[in-house]
Amino acid sequence: MAKKTSLNKGLEALLGDVVSPKETKTPTKTPTKTSKPAPTSEISISKIKTNQYQPRTSFDEKKLEELSHSIKKHGVIQPILVREEGKQFELIAGERRMRASKLAGLKKIPAVITKATNIQSLEIAILENVQREDLNPLEVSKGYQRLKDEFGYTQEQVAKSVGKPRSSVANSLRLLTLSPKIQKELEKGSITEGHAKVLLSLESSQANSFLEKIIKEVLSVRELEKLLGPKPTTNTKNTTNTKSTDEKNLESALSAKLGSKVVIQDKNGTGKMVIKYYSYDELDGIIEKISV
Repeated sequence: MAKKTSLNKGLEALLGDVVSPKETKTPTKTPTKTSKPAPTSEISISKIKTNQYQPRTSFDEKKLEELSHSIKKHGVIQPILVREEGKQFELIAGERRMRASKLAGLKKIPAVITKATNIQSLEIAILENVQREDLNPLEVSKGYQRLKDEFGYTQEQVAKSVGKPRSSVANSLRLLTLSPKIQKELEKGSITEGHAKVLLSLESSQANSFLEKIIKEVLSVRELEKLLGPKPTTNTKNTTNTKSTDEKNLESALSAKLGSKVVIQDKNGTGKMVIKYYSYDELDGIIEKISV
């Protein structure tokens, strides 16, 4: 598998290894460590195809119009980033600028032409949008998931790649376990990521019911948490006395390992293990300890 690179360093390395449209594709054996300002070329927009690894799936039409007016007045200030694909180019970063340039009636656009692998293309597309907070939470989650599915990244590698704590990546990926109905509303912006994290603690049918209440009553995250109230404590009085020494020792060991109370409820070899938490920070810590 290709060697993983830090995104901030990776983007700098790519911009330091550019080719002009007329140059032959001679591979560079040893990339230079000191990057010069990347040269730009004016290339035809009609020769650029969108990035197959673009994590963004929706674009705000109003914001595109605003950017288009700005481009008409000031031009494209920041070049897009592309890689050569035969006689065409594939966009790596800057799809909003390219779309707005089309709306502005431009035929050509300034671009930095670089050599990038598929994995670098996806990493940069995610990083550019995440750093600018351009993606909605689900687009970020799906981008992380693609790094795992298509390139074999672990959560740790995803976290290092995009410069986020592993707990943040783990929490983001958990959003993909929400029902399609909740995911759709999150994508639309009807609910926030904070709402979604609260709904993750509920059964699917219950979460969907509260989703409707959030939208109808325009509940804040705090109001939703207050509405749900404290979670009912598990009544373990009847089972405590009947627990074996092994079960009690296992509970103690797991509680110490996770830094949170663990209750094992066993009945003839079947049952459940309950891990209690009392804040999202505590939950993040538990997830980080058990995530692969």
